[in-house]
Amino acid sequence: MDQLSSRKKRLLEAVVDSYICSVEPISSSAIQKEYMPDVSSATIRSELAGLEELGYLVKPHVSAGRVPSSKAYRYYVESILSNVSSEDIDELEQAGRAKIEGVESIVKDTVKVVSDITNYTSLMVLEGVDNLIVKEVKLINLGNDTALVIVITDAGVLRDKLIDIGSSVTDSYLDSAAGIINDAFSGRSIKDISHSDALPAGVEEFKQVFDEVVALLRACKCGDDSQVYVEGTDKIFDYPEYKDVDNVRNFMSVISRKDKIYELIDGDSDIEFSIKIGAEEGVKNMALVTARYSISGNKVGRVGVIGPERMDYRKVIKVLSRVGRTIGELTDKEDKDV
Repeated sequence: MDQLSSRKKRLLEAVVDSYICSVEPISSSAIQKEYMPDVSSATIRSELAGLEELGYLVKPHVSAGRVPSSKAYRYYVESILSNVSSEDIDELEQAGRAKIEGVESIVKDTVKVVSDITNYTSLMVLEGVDNLIVKEVKLINLGNDTALVIVITDAGVLRDKLIDIGSSVTDSYLDSAAGIINDAFSGRSIKDISHSDALPAGVEEFKQVFDEVVALLRACKCGDDSQVYVEGTDKIFDYPEYKDVDNVRNFMSVISRKDKIYELIDGDSDIEFSIKIGAEEGVKNMALVTARYSISGNKVGRVGVIGPERMDYRKVIKVLSRVGRTIGELTDKEDKDV
């Protein structure tokens, strides 16, 4: 990255901040009035011209002001990342107050809260679930011919499901079935469990419950359609850039294809924050910011937002920096409560 003087850095951040709010080309007089009253308009014009030559700013019309380029947003984001605070996001805390049924439930609640707070489309990918180790499967008789299956992994409760059982099924039957299932699966990773898993000989009476548990564990495997969650797709239309048909088409080509989302985040699992900006990074006229999150030390996935290039990066990064810790706290609590 070009070495920028302190004044150029200050000017560039001012242009980006102003454009994020106004969506209008920024003039030297507007910068002087709002951000740098101590600097002459002539000096600001000269510095803006220098930033344009360096590729940080673009002048869309001969007589208009300037707008940030993808390069400018990249600089802006890296500046923010070096000063990320641990500011709490109250809504994320409040989202965890209600009863949470497992990791998948937490994901669904969290991705909605992220979208609501940021006012951008949010997404979450459970990319490392199939490496989790099954610790225990619990079977709980709920009456009315139903039972609750709870899958507990080394990352806490992963998933639960209601299953139908006959009216004659007793607690003793479920305890015996749970014992057989745990003998078969405890200590194994989810990816190791497949249709080839067969019920041990001599205990065919437990086949129905056994098959339900196998199906539930297989559904957890990474790559299953349920492992990508998207919320707030319509929020993109709140931004004037998306009155342009081509921008809408580009956005929908990404957000409607889960394989495209996987492709965009592939290889980012070891990076705390991943920021992709502009066409060169696969998101033309857009930005995708994602953060890694872990549960009990296991890298489980990424949560992020996608929106216009001029998104409020400062707010987005603050929200995402809080998400990982919140998920970890909720799942740890849930694991203890089981």
